[in-house]
Amino acid sequence: MKTFAVLITLIFSVSNTPSPTTISTYDFLDALEKNRITSEVIGNEDSPHYMQPINITLTNTTDTSLKVTIPNGQTFTSDSVQDLIITREELITLAPKESKTLPLYAMCTQQNESGANALETYAPGSIATGHLADLAQEIESRKDFNTLGQYSIWAITDGVHLNTISGFDEEEALYLKTFAANLLNVPVPEYDVDDYLTNYNDNGLITSSATGKFKFYFSSESAVTIAMFDENDIVVRELYNNPFTSKGNHDLEFKFDIEVYRDKIYYVRLIKDGEIKINMTMQPREG
Repeated sequence: MKTFAVLITLIFSVSNTPSPTTISTYDFLDALEKNRITSEVIGNEDSPHYMQPINITLTNTTDTSLKVTIPNGQTFTSDSVQDLIITREELITLAPKESKTLPLYAMCTQQNESGANALETYAPGSIATGHLADLAQEIESRKDFNTLGQYSIWAITDGVHLNTISGFDEEEALYLKTFAANLLNVPVPEYDVDDYLTNYNDNGLITSSATGKFKFYFSSESAVTIAMFDENDIVVRELYNNPFTSKGNHDLEFKFDIEVYRDKIYYVRLIKDGEIKINMTMQPREG
């Protein structure tokens, strides 16, 4: 009888174990349409337009927890600055009535429009299709959240020459150039090693230089770039790139050719792990 009584107790305990709660997952646009969430998107001036140019605030309007997927290829539009395409999918979990704010990986789809700032708001657009969707997926797959990825996007959206897909990482530049050429069904253009515009590793091609230096202390190994932007906050050239900058103090020198980059003003920025840390204004043709 004692054995039987113990068995009954075990069965009772198992039958009263609570089942795990399932949290439903919704696509971003579907969750908005069904009023399960609200969304506010503004420019993120702490990151360049090819990394994390926007911040999104999502609010769960329901009394249950939910997950929201913001897919790769989702677009966001603006009335006054560049439109953007998401280049890395995000999955966001929200408790009942909870709000969360986070930056989104995205890139500009309009080279001739100004970059985002904290005063600009964005509206959700459609999901990209065709060549643009394929390229956005490839950028996420290869983690090309950099100028090479951005130049590739412009090759599709703005028709810029494929040789503008150039940078310090020549192997990755060639890969993306070839990928974009295959999407467009055009030949991969020949690379001219004597063209300063597309050669990032030979400062000997500079004929008349403007120079500068950043002094910075890094508390840990960091991905560091120095990039030059025009007066519309659009990147025109990387001047330094080291994804494995060591911990400690560094004097980071840079230079560019003022016979090639002839605007009256440029903004040169030190970017650490995707975040703008120093902004320098340069007027190389002043006076």
